[in-house]
Amino acid sequence: MKLIFAFFVFVLLGTPAVLQAEGGTENTGVAALKAYAVFKMGRYEESLAMWQALSDQGNTTAMINLANQYEKGLGTPKDLDQSTFWLTRAADLGDPVAQLNLGLAYEEGLGVEKNNRTAAQYFRKAAEQGDRDAQFNLGVMLATNYGTDAPPDATTVAEARRWLTAAKEARHPDAGTFLQLLPQEP
Repeated sequence: MKLIFAFFVFVLLGTPAVLQAEGGTENTGVAALKAYAVFKMGRYEESLAMWQALSDQGNTTAMINLANQYEKGLGTPKDLDQSTFWLTRAADLGDPVAQLNLGLAYEEGLGVEKNNRTAAQYFRKAAEQGDRDAQFNLGVMLATNYGTDAPPDATTVAEARRWLTAAKEARHPDAGTFLQLLPQEP
């Protein structure tokens, strides 16, 4: 599963929660920047602890990064159960990146039992928040009738077209090509 290393500017604009640091408190945005820098320097055990502290404060980006480190075994033994735990927690808190990645995990059966319908549910949650990759993945999932050999009904194809169009409008690189593969509207 490709976990998007989710360090976005919105972390810096998040709530003003604070973490205890040596000699005082630290804004979560600053702490997230430090954790990211430590990770990029390859100090994985240290970044794992920093992401854990941020996750305990409810920072969903930190949860996604914890999931990534557990999935890859960076600074900790590889642990897909822990990876799934943190990804699920962030997804349940409404993070669209976590929802997309959890959908990918269900689609691929990585750390969870493969289930395309559950994957589509997570893709839908992220797609509804405007995530273009989730819009594309949901459109493809619907167009392929959840990965089955049975053709989708007209209503499902119309919904697939709607999500693929949204992905194309959001500049997803493959959405336009896939839209051309759908049956023409009656």
